[in-house]
Amino acid sequence: MPTLSLDGYADEDQWIWESFRYHSRTFSLAAYLLPRSVQMSVATLYLFCRRVDSIADQRVLEVGRKNALDEVHAVRDRLDATLDGHPPDESVLWRRLAKVHAHASLPPGPLYELIEGATWDLEARPITTAQDLIDYSNLVGGSVGAMMLPFLAPEDRHETLEPAARRLGIAMQITNIVRDVGEDIEDLDRVYLPEEWLDAHTVSPEALRNARVVPEYPTLLERAMETAERYYRKSFDGISALPLRSRYGIRAAARMYREILNEVRANDYDNLRRRAYVPLRRKLWLLVHDAYQRRKGRLSAAA
Repeated sequence: MPTLSLDGYADEDQWIWESFRYHSRTFSLAAYLLPRSVQMSVATLYLFCRRVDSIADQRVLEVGRKNALDEVHAVRDRLDATLDGHPPDESVLWRRLAKVHAHASLPPGPLYELIEGATWDLEARPITTAQDLIDYSNLVGGSVGAMMLPFLAPEDRHETLEPAARRLGIAMQITNIVRDVGEDIEDLDRVYLPEEWLDAHTVSPEALRNARVVPEYPTLLERAMETAERYYRKSFDGISALPLRSRYGIRAAARMYREILNEVRANDYDNLRRRAYVPLRRKLWLLVHDAYQRRKGRLSAAA
């Protein structure tokens, strides 16, 4: 795994790490368990991902879809220049991403996949089938797992570990989708649950827009959560194969993120009016004890 020295960049370090913590309480907490030598590189990559996501999820509300697409295309151009060693001078993020790339030779494919995922959103492509859900989640989540590999495992193991890394990213993205159904439809008029699932469970987009938890809605959410859980399980062998120094941080991130699904259950499946979050105390407990299945059983029995 590459070790990047960034001596002399204390102010930039502080900005990157504080921004990382602000945008992701869960992943930044787990990142403390990664080797110190890679923490800033991981934070920099996360902020690149956040920069792309924010165009599709926030800037679009300010400037409209067409202008947001133009901004995504501009990000692609800046990424081209950055990977070529000529980052835009005005941005700490691009300068630091260029340094990370120069040292670690980031695989460019996953970075561009993330941009394609933002384009999917801004072009309003529908999520019609379960496979659409997986394909979209791979673009915006699986790509993140793949782009982080240079900081988690030796280069000669990347090809073997990439499928598991992508599965974990897919699982986390589906977890995001389950958590954010209400916010996505209220703020962006987007529904990421597949249309074929909505039809099968007689849940209409209108019910979601009106924040009505109709009788079949918990069953629909369980279908999505079971899909996420399947991808979490498929990722665990890969996590176990990571070097010890990386394994605990990624395992912690997976456990803490997966627990969001139980928080949705604890909220009586009302993710239309309530945002599920995992309290810090439970996150810390999950670092030492994986109680997910036991809690899921209790919550499901009480439903």
